[in-house]
Amino acid sequence: MQSVKTIDSILWAKIKLGDLDAYNQLYDRYVNSLYDFGIQQTNDKDYVKDCIHDLFLDIYKYRKKLSDVDNVNYYLLTSLKRKINRKFKSKIELFSTEEKKNEIKSEYSSIEDSIIQSEKSSEINNKLSEALTSLSTKQRKGLFLKFDEKKSYEEISIILGISIESVRTLIYRAVKKLRSEIQVK
Repeated sequence: MQSVKTIDSILWAKIKLGDLDAYNQLYDRYVNSLYDFGIQQTNDKDYVKDCIHDLFLDIYKYRKKLSDVDNVNYYLLTSLKRKINRKFKSKIELFSTEEKKNEIKSEYSSIEDSIIQSEKSSEINNKLSEALTSLSTKQRKGLFLKFDEKKSYEEISIILGISIESVRTLIYRAVKKLRSEIQVK
């Protein structure tokens, strides 16, 4: 862990001096974990991407004013969380002060859990991508229609030109195959 902190600290110092290569390295190093963390905060994928890009634009824009940071990962996660929460600020203000205090305590006490969960999510996504390639084109299409497009079995039946029972079997077998190949240890 010490080497990670050292690498991040070096990149951070170089960014403050205007080194674009260091800026790009930091972005590449954290963009996936920031995305995974952001998706845990809101399901709005485009908003999360926008917030990540805004975060890195701000880092570049204000690079000369940046202070030294002991934990770059923590800085990026908390900054992203703040950006995401701006969208929900009006909703957050509806909570009582006591609820806010409890929320903040649980948020900061679980930051490590969030990082671990983010890493697990990334691992699962990689396994899922690999497992999806093992499915037939028809199975992938059926899963896409059912879970991404939220189509009913009847609608999928019409689109794929197969019976409703065949659609149910197709999706059941595809999900079963994915589950068997993704098992997280």
